[in-house]
Amino acid sequence: MRIEKQSNQRIDYGILVHHNHKRRMTGDLSPEGCFIKKREWDKDMELAPIGSEIDFSFEFLNEDDYIDVVGQVIHHCADEDGMGIWFKRIDDRDKEFIKMFVKDYL
Repeated sequence: MRIEKQSNQRIDYGILVHHNHKRRMTGDLSPEGCFIKKREWDKDMELAPIGSEIDFSFEFLNEDDYIDVVGQVIHHCADEDGMGIWFKRIDDRDKEFIKMFVKDYL
C-alpha cells in the first residue's frame, strides 16, 4: 500500500459526498484527500476498514455535477468520528478543480 503525504493545503469545508447509496459530508478537503465525518443525522455510518478502497462522488455545484473518486481509507479518528481518505484514483481535471477550489477558498 503506497500512500503519499498531503503536500497541499486543506480546508475545513463540508461538501456533499455520495457513498454506498447514502449522503455524507466532508469534514475537510485537499487535492489529495478528504475526511468523511459522521454528522448528527448520520450516526449509523459504518467506517470502512483502514486500507480498504471506497468509491464515492462529490457534489460540488449541483445535483447534476459530480466528481467520481476511488479513495483509500488511511485512518479513523475517534475524536471526530469519521475516516480519512486518500484519493487513489481521480481524474486529473477533477483534481485540478479541487486544487483551485481549495486555493480560492483560502
